[in-house]
Amino acid sequence: MESQVISFDYVLTAKAGEVVDASAKGKPLIFISGQGQIIPGLETILLAMQPLEKKTVTIAAKDAYGLYDAGLVYKVDRSRLPNREIKVGDMFEVGRAQDFSPVTITAINGDEITLDGNHPLAGQDLTFAVEIVAKRPATPEELAHGHVHGAGGCHH
Repeated sequence: MESQVISFDYVLTAKAGEVVDASAKGKPLIFISGQGQIIPGLETILLAMQPLEKKTVTIAAKDAYGLYDAGLVYKVDRSRLPNREIKVGDMFEVGRAQDFSPVTITAINGDEITLDGNHPLAGQDLTFAVEIVAKRPATPEELAHGHVHGAGGCHH
């Protein structure tokens, strides 16, 4: 199947029904299919929908941000973190050169800091209320650049 540029509005809810994220009014999320730009389970659903179609779907954790991996939780000494005030819930990147991974501080016990490399929504089934705003084939230029171009072409 050829890659599509899909514009859609959404409201994302997680467990207990709390709204986690939503597109801003009049500003749909736009992506190119087949580029890994959105979670795979949602992309599959959106590809099957038509413009102006609305649907509420639940995406299993494994097809969203993945299953929770306890192996991505580890403890480090405070001296290994940035020299600034930190608190539980802070997020930052760790790694070397071009290989960075986001982590969240989940516990502080003196100088022992617990870091979690899982996405904050890992292990959760997610419910999306979606509406397709527009769909069209991606242009060769968009595919080469890896992003959607607006009216008037590419501006970078």
